[in-house]
Amino acid sequence: MPFALHGMCSLHNNIVSDIRLAKETGYEGLEIHTEKLWRYINAGLTAEHLKHLLDKAHIKPTAIDIVGSVEASDRTTQQKVFQEVETLCQFASTIGAPTIQLNAFEALNGLSVEDNIQITARNIREIADIGQQYGIRFQYEGAAWTPIAKLDDYLRLHDAVSRDNFGFVLDTWHFWACRGATPDEMAQLPVELIYNVHLSDGLRPEEGSPWVDERELRGCLLGEGNIPLQEWVDAIKSTGYQGFYSGEFLNDQLWESDHYEVASKMLASMQTLVLGAAEMTIPSKTTAMPTVH
Repeated sequence: MPFALHGMCSLHNNIVSDIRLAKETGYEGLEIHTEKLWRYINAGLTAEHLKHLLDKAHIKPTAIDIVGSVEASDRTTQQKVFQEVETLCQFASTIGAPTIQLNAFEALNGLSVEDNIQITARNIREIADIGQQYGIRFQYEGAAWTPIAKLDDYLRLHDAVSRDNFGFVLDTWHFWACRGATPDEMAQLPVELIYNVHLSDGLRPEEGSPWVDERELRGCLLGEGNIPLQEWVDAIKSTGYQGFYSGEFLNDQLWESDHYEVASKMLASMQTLVLGAAEMTIPSKTTAMPTVH
Protein backbone atom coordinates (compact mmCIF):
# COMPACT_ATOMS: atom_id res chain seq x y z
CA MET A 1 0.00 0.00 0.00
CA PRO A 2 1.42 3.40 -0.94
CA PHE A 3 2.27 6.35 1.28
CA ALA A 4 2.16 10.08 0.59
CA LEU A 5 3.94 12.90 2.35
CA HIS A 6 1.29 15.26 3.67
CA GLY A 7 2.27 18.89 3.11
CA MET A 8 1.25 19.65 6.70
CA CYS A 9 4.28 17.67 7.91
CA SER A 10 6.59 20.26 6.35
CA LEU A 11 4.33 23.26 6.73
CA HIS A 12 6.94 25.93 6.07
CA ASN A 13 8.40 24.26 2.98
CA ASN A 14 7.37 25.16 -0.54
CA ILE A 15 5.93 22.62 -2.98
CA VAL A 16 9.14 22.10 -4.93
CA SER A 17 11.01 21.34 -1.71
CA ASP A 18 8.18 19.00 -0.68
CA ILE A 19 8.68 16.99 -3.87
CA ARG A 20 12.35 16.51 -3.07
CA LEU A 21 11.60 15.75 0.59
CA ALA A 22 9.06 13.09 -0.39
CA LYS A 23 11.49 11.53 -2.86
CA GLU A 24 14.49 11.47 -0.58
CA THR A 25 12.64 10.07 2.44
CA GLY A 26 11.00 7.20 0.56
CA TYR A 27 7.44 8.32 -0.13
CA GLU A 28 5.59 7.50 -3.35
CA GLY A 29 3.17 10.41 -3.26
CA LEU A 30 2.65 13.98 -2.12
CA GLU A 31 -0.57 15.43 -0.73
CA ILE A 32 -0.25 19.06 -1.76
CA HIS A 33 -0.94 21.72 0.86
CA THR A 34 -3.24 24.32 -0.69
CA GLU A 35 -1.58 27.38 0.86
CA LYS A 36 1.72 26.27 -0.69
CA LEU A 37 -0.01 25.70 -4.02
CA TRP A 38 -1.56 29.19 -4.01
CA ARG A 39 1.88 30.68 -3.29
CA TYR A 40 3.25 28.72 -6.25
CA ILE A 41 0.41 29.87 -8.53
CA ASN A 42 0.58 33.49 -7.37
CA ALA A 43 4.32 33.51 -8.06
CA GLY A 44 3.48 32.98 -11.72
CA LEU A 45 4.68 29.37 -11.90
CA THR A 46 2.88 26.84 -14.05
CA ALA A 47 1.15 23.51 -13.60
CA GLU A 48 3.20 22.13 -16.49
CA HIS A 49 6.43 22.91 -14.67
CA LEU A 50 5.20 21.29 -11.45
CA LYS A 51 4.14 18.20 -13.39
CA HIS A 52 7.64 18.00 -14.85
CA LEU A 53 9.15 18.10 -11.35
CA LEU A 54 6.73 15.47 -10.02
CA ASP A 55 7.32 13.17 -12.99
CA LYS A 56 11.10 13.52 -12.75
CA ALA A 57 11.00 12.59 -9.06
CA HIS A 58 8.46 9.78 -9.67
CA ILE A 59 6.17 11.33 -7.04
CA LYS A 60 2.40 11.06 -7.54
CA PRO A 61 0.28 14.04 -6.48
CA THR A 62 -2.39 12.22 -4.48
CA ALA A 63 -4.63 15.14 -3.54
CA ILE A 64 -4.81 18.91 -3.12
CA ASP A 65 -5.73 19.72 0.47
CA ILE A 66 -7.92 21.83 1.13
CA VAL A 67 -10.77 23.99 -0.15
CA GLY A 68 -12.57 25.33 2.90
CA SER A 69 -15.83 27.20 3.53
CA VAL A 70 -17.87 24.78 1.43
CA GLU A 71 -20.73 25.30 3.89
CA ALA A 72 -21.06 29.00 2.99
CA SER A 73 -24.61 30.29 2.58
CA ASP A 74 -23.81 33.79 1.28
CA ARG A 75 -23.42 34.20 -2.44
CA THR A 76 -20.17 36.18 -2.26
CA THR A 77 -18.32 33.42 -0.40
CA GLN A 78 -19.92 30.73 -2.54
CA GLN A 79 -18.73 32.39 -5.74
CA LYS A 80 -15.23 32.79 -4.32
CA VAL A 81 -15.14 29.09 -3.43
CA PHE A 82 -16.42 28.05 -6.86
CA GLN A 83 -13.81 30.21 -8.59
CA GLU A 84 -11.05 28.70 -6.45
CA VAL A 85 -12.33 25.22 -7.27
CA GLU A 86 -12.26 25.98 -11.00
CA THR A 87 -8.63 27.14 -10.82
CA LEU A 88 -7.56 24.19 -8.68
CA CYS A 89 -9.37 21.70 -10.94
CA GLN A 90 -7.52 23.04 -13.97
CA PHE A 91 -4.24 22.74 -12.08
CA ALA A 92 -5.03 19.29 -10.69
CA SER A 93 -5.98 17.98 -14.12
CA THR A 94 -2.67 19.15 -15.58
CA ILE A 95 -0.44 17.69 -12.86
CA GLY A 96 -2.43 14.45 -12.53
CA ALA A 97 -3.84 14.96 -9.04
CA PRO A 98 -7.16 13.05 -9.00
CA THR A 99 -8.65 14.51 -5.83
CA ILE A 100 -9.28 17.82 -4.08
CA GLN A 101 -10.25 17.92 -0.41
CA LEU A 102 -13.29 19.85 0.81
CA ASN A 103 -13.84 21.02 4.37
CA ALA A 104 -16.91 22.60 5.94
CA PHE A 105 -16.30 24.56 9.10
CA GLU A 106 -18.53 26.62 11.40
CA ALA A 107 -20.31 29.25 9.31
CA LEU A 108 -23.63 27.50 9.96
CA ASN A 109 -23.21 26.96 13.70
CA GLY A 110 -26.57 27.38 15.38
CA LEU A 111 -28.42 25.54 12.63
CA SER A 112 -29.32 21.88 12.92
CA VAL A 113 -27.01 19.21 11.56
CA GLU A 114 -29.62 18.46 8.91
CA ASP A 115 -29.66 22.10 7.78
CA ASN A 116 -25.84 22.07 7.70
CA ILE A 117 -25.94 18.96 5.52
CA GLN A 118 -28.51 20.32 3.06
CA ILE A 119 -26.85 23.73 2.61
CA THR A 120 -23.38 22.20 2.32
CA ALA A 121 -24.63 19.56 -0.10
CA ARG A 122 -26.01 22.21 -2.44
CA ASN A 123 -22.59 23.83 -2.65
CA ILE A 124 -20.77 20.52 -3.07
CA ARG A 125 -23.08 19.51 -5.91
CA GLU A 126 -22.00 22.61 -7.80
CA ILE A 127 -18.35 21.96 -6.90
CA ALA A 128 -18.63 18.34 -8.04
CA ASP A 129 -20.15 19.44 -11.33
CA ILE A 130 -17.18 21.77 -11.91
CA GLY A 131 -14.85 18.88 -11.18
CA GLN A 132 -16.63 16.59 -13.62
CA GLN A 133 -15.49 18.82 -16.47
CA TYR A 134 -11.84 18.13 -15.53
CA GLY A 135 -12.08 14.53 -14.33
CA ILE A 136 -11.53 15.59 -10.71
CA ARG A 137 -13.17 14.04 -7.65
CA PHE A 138 -13.61 15.52 -4.17
CA GLN A 139 -13.02 14.06 -0.72
CA TYR A 140 -14.84 15.45 2.31
CA GLU A 141 -13.26 15.82 5.73
CA GLY A 142 -15.31 17.02 8.69
CA ALA A 143 -13.17 18.60 11.39
CA ALA A 144 -13.96 17.06 14.75
CA TRP A 145 -15.52 20.20 16.24
CA THR A 146 -17.74 21.03 13.26
CA PRO A 147 -21.40 20.08 12.68
CA ILE A 148 -20.77 17.47 9.93
CA ALA A 149 -18.12 15.36 11.65
CA LYS A 150 -19.59 11.95 12.46
CA LEU A 151 -19.58 9.04 10.05
CA ASP A 152 -23.37 8.89 9.93
CA ASP A 153 -23.40 12.57 8.97
CA TYR A 154 -20.79 11.95 6.25
CA LEU A 155 -23.09 9.32 4.78
CA ARG A 156 -26.11 11.61 4.93
CA LEU A 157 -24.05 14.31 3.22
CA HIS A 158 -22.99 11.85 0.54
CA ASP A 159 -26.61 10.91 -0.12
CA ALA A 160 -27.59 14.58 -0.29
CA VAL A 161 -24.78 15.46 -2.72
CA SER A 162 -25.57 12.48 -4.96
CA ARG A 163 -22.56 12.80 -7.24
CA ASP A 164 -20.29 9.98 -8.38
CA ASN A 165 -17.13 12.08 -7.91
CA PHE A 166 -17.73 12.76 -4.21
CA GLY A 167 -16.38 10.62 -1.37
CA PHE A 168 -14.41 10.80 1.84
CA VAL A 169 -10.96 11.04 3.33
CA LEU A 170 -10.82 9.09 6.59
CA ASP A 171 -8.86 10.92 9.29
CA THR A 172 -8.26 8.85 12.40
CA TRP A 173 -7.98 11.81 14.76
CA HIS A 174 -11.09 13.65 13.60
CA PHE A 175 -13.33 10.59 13.91
CA TRP A 176 -11.83 9.47 17.21
CA ALA A 177 -11.75 12.94 18.75
CA CYS A 178 -15.42 13.68 18.09
CA ARG A 179 -16.45 10.13 18.98
CA GLY A 180 -17.97 10.07 15.52
CA ALA A 181 -17.22 6.47 14.58
CA THR A 182 -15.75 3.28 15.96
CA PRO A 183 -13.31 1.01 14.13
CA ASP A 184 -16.11 -1.53 13.73
CA GLU A 185 -18.32 1.09 12.07
CA MET A 186 -15.44 2.20 9.86
CA ALA A 187 -14.95 -1.38 8.71
CA GLN A 188 -18.49 -1.37 7.28
CA LEU A 189 -17.86 1.63 5.02
CA PRO A 190 -18.08 0.87 1.28
CA VAL A 191 -14.53 0.99 -0.04
CA GLU A 192 -15.53 3.01 -3.10
CA LEU A 193 -16.28 5.96 -0.80
CA ILE A 194 -12.74 6.04 0.63
CA TYR A 195 -10.53 8.26 -1.51
CA ASN A 196 -7.60 8.76 0.91
CA VAL A 197 -6.64 8.07 4.53
CA HIS A 198 -5.01 10.47 7.00
CA LEU A 199 -3.27 8.85 9.96
CA SER A 200 -3.05 11.17 12.92
CA ASP A 201 -2.65 10.62 16.65
CA GLY A 202 -3.47 12.82 19.60
CA LEU A 203 -5.72 13.65 22.51
CA ARG A 204 -9.36 14.71 22.85
CA PRO A 205 -11.42 16.68 25.36
CA GLU A 206 -13.51 14.88 27.91
CA GLU A 207 -17.10 14.39 26.78
CA GLY A 208 -19.01 17.64 27.23
CA SER A 209 -15.85 19.73 27.58
CA PRO A 210 -15.19 22.61 25.18
CA TRP A 211 -12.77 22.26 22.29
CA VAL A 212 -9.34 23.81 22.72
CA ASP A 213 -6.81 24.87 20.08
CA GLU A 214 -6.28 21.95 17.72
CA ARG A 215 -2.51 22.12 18.21
CA GLU A 216 -2.98 21.20 21.88
CA LEU A 217 -4.67 17.97 20.78
CA ARG A 218 -2.75 16.96 17.62
CA GLY A 219 0.81 17.87 18.54
CA CYS A 220 2.35 14.40 18.47
CA LEU A 221 3.66 11.89 16.00
CA LEU A 222 1.98 8.52 15.45
CA GLY A 223 2.09 6.31 18.51
CA GLU A 224 2.56 9.21 20.94
CA GLY A 225 -1.13 9.94 21.52
CA ASN A 226 -4.12 8.06 22.90
CA ILE A 227 -5.68 6.68 19.73
CA PRO A 228 -5.57 2.88 19.29
CA LEU A 229 -4.26 3.40 15.78
CA GLN A 230 -3.70 -0.26 14.95
CA GLU A 231 -7.41 -0.96 15.49
CA TRP A 232 -8.35 1.90 13.19
CA VAL A 233 -5.86 0.92 10.48
CA ASP A 234 -6.96 -2.72 10.62
CA ALA A 235 -10.59 -1.61 10.25
CA ILE A 236 -9.78 0.55 7.23
CA LYS A 237 -7.76 -2.25 5.63
CA SER A 238 -10.65 -4.66 6.16
CA THR A 239 -12.77 -2.58 3.75
CA GLY A 240 -10.39 -3.57 0.94
CA TYR A 241 -8.87 -0.09 0.73
CA GLN A 242 -5.63 -0.14 -1.27
CA GLY A 243 -5.00 3.59 -1.72
CA PHE A 244 -2.64 6.14 -0.24
CA TYR A 245 -2.04 6.83 3.44
CA SER A 246 -0.56 10.11 4.65
CA GLY A 247 0.31 11.26 8.16
CA GLU A 248 -0.53 14.55 9.84
CA PHE A 249 0.25 16.51 12.99
CA LEU A 250 -0.10 20.11 14.19
CA ASN A 251 2.96 21.09 16.19
CA ASP A 252 4.97 24.32 16.03
CA GLN A 253 8.11 22.65 17.40
CA LEU A 254 8.01 19.81 14.86
CA TRP A 255 7.44 22.29 12.04
CA GLU A 256 10.67 24.00 13.10
CA SER A 257 12.55 20.67 13.31
CA ASP A 258 14.49 18.84 10.59
CA HIS A 259 11.89 18.03 7.94
CA TYR A 260 13.86 14.96 6.84
CA GLU A 261 13.81 13.47 10.32
CA VAL A 262 10.13 14.22 10.87
CA ALA A 263 9.06 12.90 7.46
CA SER A 264 11.12 9.75 7.92
CA LYS A 265 9.66 9.07 11.37
CA MET A 266 6.15 9.58 10.04
CA LEU A 267 6.73 7.16 7.16
CA ALA A 268 8.27 4.53 9.43
CA SER A 269 5.30 4.71 11.79
CA MET A 270 2.79 4.44 8.95
CA GLN A 271 4.63 1.47 7.47
CA THR A 272 4.59 -0.29 10.83
CA LEU A 273 0.85 0.28 11.23
CA VAL A 274 -0.16 -0.58 7.67
CA LEU A 275 2.43 -3.09 6.50
CA GLY A 276 4.13 -4.39 9.63
CA ALA A 277 7.65 -3.65 10.85
CA ALA A 278 9.25 -6.26 8.59
CA GLU A 279 8.41 -4.23 5.47
CA MET A 280 9.82 -0.87 6.63
CA THR A 281 12.28 0.59 4.13
CA ILE A 282 13.44 4.12 4.89
CA PRO A 283 16.37 5.60 2.96
CA SER A 284 19.01 7.49 4.89
CA LYS A 285 18.95 11.27 4.72
CA THR A 286 22.37 11.06 3.10
CA THR A 287 21.24 8.62 0.40
CA ALA A 288 22.19 10.03 -3.00
CA MET A 289 19.13 11.02 -5.00
CA PRO A 290 18.79 12.79 -8.34
CA THR A 291 18.56 16.55 -8.04
CA VAL A 292 15.09 17.85 -8.83
CA HIS A 293 15.08 20.79 -11.26
